[in-house]
Amino acid sequence: MYLVKYFHRPLGDDDRELLLIPSSEPMMIGTRMGGDVDTPTEDFLREQFSDIGGAVAAYRRHAAELVAAGYIETMHTRHTRRHPKPGPQPKLGWQRSLDDLVLAALGAPLEEQTRQVVALRNTRAAREPLYLWLAAHRGVAVADDIKGTVRLAEQARDTLAIRKAGRTPHYAWSIAEVDLEARIFEVLSWAHLRANDPTAALELIEQACRIAPSQDRSAQRACILRDHFPDRREPTFDAADRYAGRGSYEKITMLPGIRLARSVLRGG
Repeated sequence: MYLVKYFHRPLGDDDRELLLIPSSEPMMIGTRMGGDVDTPTEDFLREQFSDIGGAVAAYRRHAAELVAAGYIETMHTRHTRRHPKPGPQPKLGWQRSLDDLVLAALGAPLEEQTRQVVALRNTRAAREPLYLWLAAHRGVAVADDIKGTVRLAEQARDTLAIRKAGRTPHYAWSIAEVDLEARIFEVLSWAHLRANDPTAALELIEQACRIAPSQDRSAQRACILRDHFPDRREPTFDAADRYAGRGSYEKITMLPGIRLARSVLRGG
């Protein structure tokens, strides 16, 4: 997943891109786009961080500095070279609020995530699959209303499916549709695990793996099998061992998905 903001300064040809790559070693890249598609791009910023909290804080700060310098954040959200047009449309307020919620979900305290989720509940943003996924993501962590969390995740899944079937646009910032869909199934799996339904949780994480395979999702599946389906434990960890190239059961259990599972299941 990558998160990107584009900025345009009126009457100029100096468009900027701010790219955040949230990973185990988060990185932020700032790029000067130039005046036309033939003008070479130039990085004016490249910084790596030891934790996502520092990366998000720096990302917010640099975005605010560009706005203060007269740049306007534009509607463009895909990580591709765009063709600047006269007077590009600014991003809408509810879309910027959803962006902020995505950034909060990366590591802000749950109280802050809750505040932002509640603030957007009766706005245009609340109809978007992205919002519904983020609200369910918070609900899994808090575990204060697991039935409500399951409903939110199911609504996210169904809303995205309806939008896809009708080819109706939805706002997901720069998150690819296939990535968002897999993440929705992933959080729905966690919600069902919270609701003590490991069979449904397993089916859902396997669906997420089919949509967009990842090491963490494979680890989440392995965790569910390990804790709830002991008859399938050994082949599961054999497969995870081969996939991850980790070399031992102990190292497999330290994969991020396994660590997250332990945190979620103990309420941390």
